[in-house]
Amino acid sequence: MLKKYSFYLISFLVLVFGVAAIFGGYFWFTKKQERVMLGLARPVWPYSDYSVAELNKLYPQYANVDVVTTQTPEQTHAKFIAALKKGDLDEAVRCCFREGDQKRMKEVLEKIKAQGELSGMIKDLDTEMKKDFVGDTKATYEYVVQSEGKKFGSLIEFVKNNQGVWLIESL
Repeated sequence: MLKKYSFYLISFLVLVFGVAAIFGGYFWFTKKQERVMLGLARPVWPYSDYSVAELNKLYPQYANVDVVTTQTPEQTHAKFIAALKKGDLDEAVRCCFREGDQKRMKEVLEKIKAQGELSGMIKDLDTEMKKDFVGDTKATYEYVVQSEGKKFGSLIEFVKNNQGVWLIESL
C-alpha cells in the first residue's frame, strides 16, 4: 500500500515539475525572443544579451558623429542667403534643408515672398552669425535682428546629414 502511494506521489511530483519546467521554459523563451526582436540579444541559442560595447557598435547613439564635415554651417548659411537674394526658393530649400523639410520650408518661404517680406527676411538673416553651440551632429548659431530701433537675438539650428553637410533645422 505504501508503494502504491509513493508511486502516485512520485508521479504527481514528476508531473508538477514537468509542467513547471515547460511553463518556465516557455516564459524564458518568450522573454528572450522579445529581447531578440528589440535587437538587444543574439538571434541564436542561447539568445544571450549583447554587451554595452556591442550595442554601441551595432546602434551608434548619433548616426553622423563620425562623418567628416564637407559643408560647414557658415557655408550652408551663405548658400541659403545667396539663393534667397537671387529669388530662387527652390535652390534655397534644396541646398540648405533636409529632404523631409523642403516642401514645408518652400511653402513658408513662398508665403513670406507673397507677403512682400522676403527682402526683410534676407536683411535680417544676412548678418554675422556667432557660434552658440557646435556638437558632433547639431549646432546652434546666434544672430541679431534690429527692428524699430531695438535689437532682438535669434537662433539658427543646424543638423549634420550623413554626407557631412550641415543643413538648417530651424530658423
